[in-house]
Amino acid sequence: MNILTRGIAPAIVLAAGLVLGGCVTTPAQGPAYGQGYGRCQQGCGVVQDVRPVYVDSGNPNGGVLGAVIGAVAGGVLGSTIGKGDGRTAATVVGAVAGGAVGNQIGKNSGGGGNAWRIVVRLDNGQYATVTQRDNPNVRNGDYVQINNGQVYPM
Repeated sequence: MNILTRGIAPAIVLAAGLVLGGCVTTPAQGPAYGQGYGRCQQGCGVVQDVRPVYVDSGNPNGGVLGAVIGAVAGGVLGSTIGKGDGRTAATVVGAVAGGAVGNQIGKNSGGGGNAWRIVVRLDNGQYATVTQRDNPNVRNGDYVQINNGQVYPM
């Protein structure tokens, strides 16, 4: 019986090795880093960093301009309501309300807001940093193309 177990055990191990060896796969054979993946002519590379940022419009007068325009529009609309002292009160209320609403609209449309900053190591070895409003939907290590100031996954 000892001879049987010594002969069977190696045969089982050998059979298991052959069966499991059939499950081994080879790594995907793609182009090496920097070879352009065959689809990109220029502006392509690997994402090094992606982070959300806040972009300031640099225009501090957006709220002021909106307030002035809103006050004028509100005053004109308010002056169409009522007669006499009622009209004067409606004009004042319309101007104040229009100014407040216009101020907020001006601040929000001043160009500031959330954006994405993406650092890409280009195929030629240089680095490019792109800041864009649209989420690029890329992660570190992704291969991308920069086109017209936007990053696109490949």
